[in-house]
Amino acid sequence: MAHAIRCSSGAGKGWRETFATCSSLRTPPERSAIRRSLAATTDTCSVGKVAARVVIASSAPSRALRPRGFLASLIACHAINDFTSQVLPPLFPAIRAAFGLSFLQVGVLQFASTVVSASAQIPVAYAADRLRRRRACIALGFLTYVVALLFLSRAQTYIGLVAATALIGLGSSAYHPQSTSMIAFAYPKNRGRASGLHGIGNGIGFAASSAIGGTLVGRLGWSVAAMIMSVPALCGAALATTTLPEPNVAGSVGLLQGLSRRLGLLTIVAGLTLSASAGFSAFLPAYYVSRHMSFAQAGVLAALFQAPALLAQPVGGLISDRLGRRTMLVVSSLGVAVFLALFELTRPLLALQIGVSMIAGLWASLAPPIVLVYASELSVGQRTGTAIALVWGMGIMVSSLAPPLAGAVIDHQG
Repeated sequence: MAHAIRCSSGAGKGWRETFATCSSLRTPPERSAIRRSLAATTDTCSVGKVAARVVIASSAPSRALRPRGFLASLIACHAINDFTSQVLPPLFPAIRAAFGLSFLQVGVLQFASTVVSASAQIPVAYAADRLRRRRACIALGFLTYVVALLFLSRAQTYIGLVAATALIGLGSSAYHPQSTSMIAFAYPKNRGRASGLHGIGNGIGFAASSAIGGTLVGRLGWSVAAMIMSVPALCGAALATTTLPEPNVAGSVGLLQGLSRRLGLLTIVAGLTLSASAGFSAFLPAYYVSRHMSFAQAGVLAALFQAPALLAQPVGGLISDRLGRRTMLVVSSLGVAVFLALFELTRPLLALQIGVSMIAGLWASLAPPIVLVYASELSVGQRTGTAIALVWGMGIMVSSLAPPLAGAVIDHQG
């Protein structure tokens, strides 16, 4: 029987909620069993008229949450999700030419996708937490991608393009909060390492999307490319449904009760960090096309910005377990700022500029798994997915302004 436990962490620290699975707290043997099964911090708790000292679990590990191949399946799902969510940049040069769009209009397409993703993440994650439907949510997100890309491939007007890209954003709102929540429950220790390994899927997905998308556009056109690039998402829905476990933990009632000052500060940091890479990567293929590269060549070169994530994310996650999340986020932000500035300064030398973009991508890739796992550690009342959605979703919301702003600058400055 699941009891809602009200816990006081000490004078002046206020009340917080959590949930524990237990049959009763009435006898010492039963309380001892709870102490053995739960881990984390000790609080004074009361259920009805009975008071006891018990150990509250922020994430009690369970073998059921880590079946054989769990992390490998999650990495594969991550690769498919990020492959599909990143289909727009390699399509943009051809879409811009076909519809006669300005760079600002192209930026608005990316903005539509990003702002819908950011807006939907919190309510989607809260519902998934409360209803214990995290796995189903991930699968539904993949199916939404399929519909969105088929719709995009048939778009005949700019309004149709905006609607299709917004639907892509809705599909992308489902994955990260739920997958990171699964990691948080399955790996109560070494979460940074697990999140970093999970981030390998990000590097594979982003790099493959740029390279494959550019190649398909060059050979078959953007419309057919969009249709073909919907196939992995269909496979992702099947993979998530058949291989991912569902944590048997329900989030506490009350969306706003999961908010905190530290989550708000982390959200600001995530938004600023993501803005730099979002504005840069959205127009990187178009930039290489402007340097007289083919669509396929531009896609491959843009993929080099994403490829360092294969190394940076697992290493960064592991180091953050030792040096701390905040330290690694500061290092990542400084590295991105320095090398994006160098990218502009090295414009006359294209080969050097490509190398600089790879190093900038390495620094940018450090942040995402650290932000996600840090948010899970700041969650309250088992609202893990909700906390992640707040930080990641609102961070994306801030970063959504980067593509249209960058597009406007390109239109005026070149």
